[in-house]
Amino acid sequence: MAADARVSVDEGSEQQPSHRALDNNYDSATYKPAAFRLDDINIDLISVIITTATAAAAVISILLLHQPPAKLIAPATAAAASVLALRLFLPRPNPPRGLVLITGGSSGIGAEMAYIFAEKGHDLILVGRNEEQLEAVKNNVKEKFARSAYTVAADLSRPGAAKELYDHVTNHGFTVDVLVNGAGLGGVGDVLEQSIEFAERMTTLNCISLVQLTQLFGKDMVKQGRGWMLQISSVGGWMASPGQNIYHATKHYVRAFSEALSLELRTYPGIVNTQLMPGPTHTQFVTRAHAEETFMMAASGAVEDPKAVAMAGYQALCKGKRMVFGSWNSAATALMMQLAPRSVHLTFAAMMNSPLRGRMRMKEPEKDQKARGSDLKER
Repeated sequence: MAADARVSVDEGSEQQPSHRALDNNYDSATYKPAAFRLDDINIDLISVIITTATAAAAVISILLLHQPPAKLIAPATAAAASVLALRLFLPRPNPPRGLVLITGGSSGIGAEMAYIFAEKGHDLILVGRNEEQLEAVKNNVKEKFARSAYTVAADLSRPGAAKELYDHVTNHGFTVDVLVNGAGLGGVGDVLEQSIEFAERMTTLNCISLVQLTQLFGKDMVKQGRGWMLQISSVGGWMASPGQNIYHATKHYVRAFSEALSLELRTYPGIVNTQLMPGPTHTQFVTRAHAEETFMMAASGAVEDPKAVAMAGYQALCKGKRMVFGSWNSAATALMMQLAPRSVHLTFAAMMNSPLRGRMRMKEPEKDQKARGSDLKER
């Protein structure tokens, strides 16, 4: 091939912006650090600095000055404790209010979130792929809690679907005060055995659509001066997992994105971002991912109740927490995955995702939200 035979795949394309347009957009972005705000992050940081300095001074006192450090430690400990006590006087965010948009609202954690918010007096926008189940959740909300719910049947795993949803919602005159990014897609199996299309759909839904919805509705929240966002991630974001490689990798992405977002939002005191990290949960998500016969879901005994997981997320959002686990078990799993050697980490994760091939199977989760309605108390 001739040395000067070059082909440009984006110059002149009407579908995609050129790299020059992207570079110009990047140049126009702004960074608004708010590192000196008095909040729980800096209070914890100051306490750590005081404690570390006290420990260093104690070592110096013993090794170099040959003096007991008791006189130094007591006042330093009191100082660290007094700084931590400032947490009690920090302004607490107000509980969520206004219109709530929930993706993945047709079943599982998303549906339970809908019932919790409806019970607390919120009207809802429910987004999902299953129109029949969306309508069932809508009817439950109306009949049991006397709240309204607007449903949107949308597949957010398609490129561009997040912007289409935003445009649809805003064009209908809705102002979203609370965003719950609950839609997710997973799949068990080796990466090379999964189709490229499925991998693309998974990363689009779990990562790209989540970020775009956060940006689109988040900018509106900034203009309003208030807003609440709940990112439903996974304890899988703390582990590399053979057998669920892509899914857990997307949750690594969500975890990093949400943690950093919470710090960026320190510039906007009226906006709250919380990340909910459930462990394996008894929902239809598991069966759609074909994970119901894995050791983790069928034999580990660690499967969580979606109602309890949803309540943990709601309560954390009300308190303005940056992160909450679905249960003590999921928190312990995340801690273990961080402390264990990588060889142990990967072996354990592979074992948990190993198939039992019909020897054991998770109990079938609730499929029909019409049946779920009988369990809900009326207002």
